[in-house]
Amino acid sequence: MSGYRIAIVGATGLVGQTLLEVLHDQEVPISTLVALARDAGGRFIEFQGERIPVEPLDRMDWRRVDVAFFAAGNAVSDMYAPQAMRAGVTVIDKSSRFRMDAGVPLVVPEVNGSAIGDSLIIASPNCSTIQLVIALAPIHRRFGITRVVVSTYQAVSGTGRDAVSELEHQTRQYLAGAQVTPEVYPVPIAHNVLAFCDNFGEADYTGEEWKLVRESEKILGQNVKLSATAVRVPVYIGHSESVYVETGDDWSLEEMRQVLKTGPSVRLVDDPGRGVVPTPLDAAGRDEVLVGRVRRDLHEERGLHLFVVADNLRRGAATNAVDIMRSVHQRWGIGDQSR
Repeated sequence: MSGYRIAIVGATGLVGQTLLEVLHDQEVPISTLVALARDAGGRFIEFQGERIPVEPLDRMDWRRVDVAFFAAGNAVSDMYAPQAMRAGVTVIDKSSRFRMDAGVPLVVPEVNGSAIGDSLIIASPNCSTIQLVIALAPIHRRFGITRVVVSTYQAVSGTGRDAVSELEHQTRQYLAGAQVTPEVYPVPIAHNVLAFCDNFGEADYTGEEWKLVRESEKILGQNVKLSATAVRVPVYIGHSESVYVETGDDWSLEEMRQVLKTGPSVRLVDDPGRGVVPTPLDAAGRDEVLVGRVRRDLHEERGLHLFVVADNLRRGAATNAVDIMRSVHQRWGIGDQSR
């Protein structure tokens, strides 16, 4: 093929812009690139030295493209993804709209790429789920995982551009001694930690926590029992996770570190003697999942502790979506109507 014919729905948002960066950095061959938004508003995007107009989503002729990345929220995916699919377009959806639908594969290619099957729509998991299952998958394959307890430290960019601006603005207000008025979050995020992400729901777990639980079980299997606490922290880019794992089989620390070293998209950053651990600053702009603080639990023989960090916009969103596109192309060929 001469190049992919791609549409990006939500091209002006944080994930849409990061998709453009990943497509450029990975030198993905593109013959057509259509930038879409609900409100085009005469805007443009920059891509590989070209100024591309943002087109209104409601006027899109989906026959112009073979693959569409949806990065504009549940309502947009609900309305427009079926239209794209009816035109034979492969839809890769970053919203949560289709993730738990039984007939829609929820995919991290390094972990469960075969789940793509012949579906014209593939859901990409939540950012915190992606980095978690990438770190857990090699452990699960080698030793079996029975239980996981994860606490997240999630960056404000996971909420969107307005949250990034709010953190910047509130930080300036604090430094100037001015009163801080929250808008995006219910309480100030600057100089603070919010012990919840999203709204509280069933059993007093939040939406972000239920995403981690349900999405991880769909990807790794129902035999992995997972509980989560999702926390928002005043960091711009990079989600961190403190992860406790119980395995089915025995292991040594040397074996565990070797398994992690060889895990796809995993980079082991673990040198306790020199104080080397993963941080969001290290992860920003990278496509790997950084794993460190690898150590045994003090009480459970098969208990393991990890610290897992990744760029939530890149590894946790855009890179996974591009990897899905490549996997579909390898399996079927983009635009193959025989599926």
